[in-house]
Amino acid sequence: MDIASALIEALLQRGIRRVYGVPGDYVLGLFDRFEQSPIEMICTAGEEGAGFAADAHGRMQGLGVAVVTYGVGALKLLNPVAGAYAERSPLLVISGAPGVRESDGHVLLHHSIRASDTQQRFFNEVCAETARLDSGRTAAAEITKVLAAMQRESRPGYLELPRDCLTRPLPWPLAPLGSPAPAPEPAPLHRQRADELLTWLRSRQRPVVLAGIELHRFGLQDALLKVLEREDWPFATSLSAKSLLNERHRLCLGLYEGAAGPTEVRDLVEGSDGLLILGMPLQDLDTGIFTMHLEADRVVRVEMGEGLRWSQGDLDSLDPVALLQVWQGAAAPSPRSPAVEPLPQADPAPFEPIPGVPITVRRLVGAVNARITADTVVVVDPGDALFAAADLRLPAASDFLACGYWASLGFAIPAAIGAWGGSANPRVKPLVLLGDGSFLMSANELATLARYHIPALVVVLDNGGYGTERPMLDGPFNDVQPVDHVALAGAYGFKAAVRVRYEEELEQALTKLLAPGDGPSLVSVELKQGDVSDVLRNLTAALAKRVR
Repeated sequence: MDIASALIEALLQRGIRRVYGVPGDYVLGLFDRFEQSPIEMICTAGEEGAGFAADAHGRMQGLGVAVVTYGVGALKLLNPVAGAYAERSPLLVISGAPGVRESDGHVLLHHSIRASDTQQRFFNEVCAETARLDSGRTAAAEITKVLAAMQRESRPGYLELPRDCLTRPLPWPLAPLGSPAPAPEPAPLHRQRADELLTWLRSRQRPVVLAGIELHRFGLQDALLKVLEREDWPFATSLSAKSLLNERHRLCLGLYEGAAGPTEVRDLVEGSDGLLILGMPLQDLDTGIFTMHLEADRVVRVEMGEGLRWSQGDLDSLDPVALLQVWQGAAAPSPRSPAVEPLPQADPAPFEPIPGVPITVRRLVGAVNARITADTVVVVDPGDALFAAADLRLPAASDFLACGYWASLGFAIPAAIGAWGGSANPRVKPLVLLGDGSFLMSANELATLARYHIPALVVVLDNGGYGTERPMLDGPFNDVQPVDHVALAGAYGFKAAVRVRYEEELEQALTKLLAPGDGPSLVSVELKQGDVSDVLRNLTAALAKRVR
């Protein structure tokens, strides 16, 4: 077995069947080896697209892989990888590199910058672990080390493979990686504090759980749901953790976003006398730019890396994994009437278009909401597409993908590629929501959707510019060049594309284009400039005070 074979075998053992990338001369040999393996290579239009696709794949399957060339290829990945680090997504970068013998010659090689380890040092800043595979004796250990760190931290990793090292032999076969190791048994002190916290929450009159994105990244949804249902605790989620659990569940309150979110959810969360904030880093966009009004003696936080934060005593080493392990084994509580009545959860009403009425953001969300099925994965870009999508109620867990904290425009279209590639559902249909500004940053990946016949529906919210920024501080810098989205989609090979302005046109387009089929389609929605979602209006009112 050589280094390339060991790398491919390690990915297969981790369940990888698709990887994403762009070829280049330093990585062509590895691309050829992938083509000869059971792993399918999805070639994207650009390296940033490969990164976002692999990020989305990793969120859905626990590991996503982007394969690129050295320098100009890998450095384009720094933005997606930094986002994956910030949002705890396990994205593995495999970068080709100049051969060891070439580098030793001290010649000027294309795509090179400064020293031979410069690129790896860049990735050290945004990865859980990095390694260079230039020795058959150490390659297996290095691959295992990087994959283990990614699994442990749910963050990116980086492997650099010089092109003359692919065929270097390993002196022994790659050891089976097996399944990820189960979480260790909680320590006695962890059990004691977890039991104390459970007793305290059970004593509260209005307990509520505010669940965050870390619970998804560490696969804790089932454990959380079992505890919630046993205790009859209502829950809300942050925007970045939207669809962590079924949003139509009887205990679901909806999204909590501080002052930016719905009043009825805010009142229930902030009125709780026992609020558990679990696996939710308190970043600005999830908290409505820090507009949460919470009383410290009523709030407990348990977060990866931060531990337990409680007025009755902190414990740095207690994390959501250990807490839910202890709680799953607890005896059921004594029956009692729920003190916090969950908000009514009904299936979305059918969308009834009003003839001759132009579409608004609010009505667009209503039309989309009525069409979402268990086969739909919603993928959104930052901006009002993200904030408007907060009002969707998704029927299945983990079917919402967004770059909500890193907030990089250009995420959604390539992420739809990874959502399709990483889904265990063969009937999955990605539904992409993005603005006309972010569309310009990733339109080249329409070609990838068409090339692989991915059945995505791309919905462009066209309001003539950066609508998120206009309410904060407007100027000509927020305008974008008008684009014929329909003609562009046709040029890239889409099976269908339409422009709509009125409600009945939107309903007809969704009826036709969300039907099962092969290949991507697009709807360009003409919106009035200044028409924004309620969430964005509330959020930008707070932001405007900071940018002026």
